[in-house]
Amino acid sequence: MKITASIFLIIVLSSICIHEGIAQESLKDPMLEEVNKLRRFGCKCGEKFMPPVPALVWNKKLELAAGRHVIDMYGNDLTSHRGSNGSLPDDRIKGAGYEWALCGENVASGFYSVKDVVNGWKSSPGHCRNMMDEDFREMGAARKGTYWVQNFGTAPLLTKH
Repeated sequence: MKITASIFLIIVLSSICIHEGIAQESLKDPMLEEVNKLRRFGCKCGEKFMPPVPALVWNKKLELAAGRHVIDMYGNDLTSHRGSNGSLPDDRIKGAGYEWALCGENVASGFYSVKDVVNGWKSSPGHCRNMMDEDFREMGAARKGTYWVQNFGTAPLLTKH
């Protein structure tokens, strides 16, 4: 019985990630699935059809930057690319240790599921273009309550030559 309880606890804890001391469910699998589905088939962003592009891969440093910003947004009741301390996405992404050649960010609030927030971003041409940008190679995301942050990046070695 003790072994079963320990294994159960390990399984439960392995499905949770920590951002600055705040536990949240990992968005890795569901977020990658939804965004990569768009990228696999292409989609319309505003009036422009964006053709299929390669799948994104998850990056923990982009997730960390997203986690820090979503906690700030939640704690200060704001939905903005500018943090309460004046930081911008590129500052936060670099601050999380991600050296980038390209980076971008989507933010949202008021959504309760990954599917809903991705659909919300899809209906906004600029956010949709971020998700469909063929130059982005990696993604990380975080959620706190109904606040969401999705970061995109391409490391210098991953850029086209």
